Amino acid sequence: MNKWKDRRKVFNKRSPGLFIAGLLLAVSQGAVAAPSPESLSFTHKDWDLVCDNTLTCRAVGYSADDVDPAVTVLITRTAGPSTPVTNLVMPGDYDGEAATKTAGAPQLLIDKHSLGKLLAVDGDAWKMSETQFTAFKQALRRDSKISFKNNLHEYPFSGAGSSAVLLKMDDVQGRVGTTGALIKQGSNSESDVKMAVPQPVIVKAPVRDKKSRDMTPQETALIKPALLDLVGKNSDCDDQRLNETWQIASLNEKQSLVIAPCWMAAYNFGDEYFVINNDMSSPPVLVTDSATSYEDGIVGFFMKGRGLGDCLSLQEWAWDGERFVPSAAQDTGRCRLIRPGGAWELPTLTTRVVTR
Repeated sequence: MNKWKDRRKVFNKRSPGLFIAGLLLAVSQGAVAAPSPESLSFTHKDWDLVCDNTLTCRAVGYSADDVDPAVTVLITRTAGPSTPVTNLVMPGDYDGEAATKTAGAPQLLIDKHSLGKLLAVDGDAWKMSETQFTAFKQALRRDSKISFKNNLHEYPFSGAGSSAVLLKMDDVQGRVGTTGALIKQGSNSESDVKMAVPQPVIVKAPVRDKKSRDMTPQETALIKPALLDLVGKNSDCDDQRLNETWQIASLNEKQSLVIAPCWMAAYNFGDEYFVINNDMSSPPVLVTDSATSYEDGIVGFFMKGRGLGDCLSLQEWAWDGERFVPSAAQDTGRCRLIRPGGAWELPTLTTRVVTR
């Protein structure tokens, strides 16, 4: 940052009341970070549904709450006529037991009858064949006993809630009553189902500072008092954290990103991120009141669902040269000890970020 001389005068020209009002207005305008209206989340019993802003839907089923080790199944379908339905199966292995012992390929069991071994895919997941998946869907509708079994464990699976969740998936994509519906199939063609929404493209602008740094005493004296009026009085930031060192990153010759330490919990923390004009000629704009990282024009938020770290949520904002635009939002599913870091990627907001 440069040309800090006389910037205190800019603050003095504004009455405190008008300045804070301006800050609040800027916050209300700058903090619009909601996913697309098309995104949706729905939960019933042991099943969840997450549909992102492109109308891709992901249904996730789990073992019942009292089952350990658990298993989870992910069913994914993009919008549009005659799109395929894919599946992935992940048996619980939070402690890494499968890596030290020969777990082998899991089998699909329906009413204790084996339908054979699952197919291997990349990573920790497996896949049901088309024949197995057809039998799996039929078993869900009949409330049959479903489980998966490898050389280490048998993993009972719950169908409770599956009909409601899969029906909701069909409804979101406009498939109810069509030949391609998962639930409540009909004779209607899929030609009129909802089309996939194109993935938004964000053109990320180059930034001067790819990483943030501690504020200098001069920068602190000029910036911190003004922002403290907002951060201290209009948020839940902890006073002790606010007294920690603030950080700053130059975005371009006119604007910078200011990071104000805000809150700390047992296994999570969050900071407030503001974009300021270097000459302070206009009120700062709040990017988010809870972020954890900044790197090369991307503000990120990472949070554990609990201390075990078996479920996470993530958000990102990308700098387009004028503001930070919401660019990603997702979580990893329920906290069920499936894997450290969670089992699945379940986005509600997905974009394609390209560099200018």
